[in-house]
Amino acid sequence: MAPISVLDYIITHKMVHLEFPNHSQDFWNELDKKMPNFREKEAWLKNNGMKMDL
Repeated sequence: MAPISVLDYIITHKMVHLEFPNHSQDFWNELDKKMPNFREKEAWLKNNGMKMDL
């Protein structure tokens, strides 16, 4: 299972998509405002995501 902080990142990422439907610069700026350390969570998913069962 993913750490809670990574699950928070996934939820936050999806919530930001409600305002910005694509991965525009505005999307990334808003995500950074809501979760300044989101890049750490992305790195965790990149390294571990394939090992997870949904």
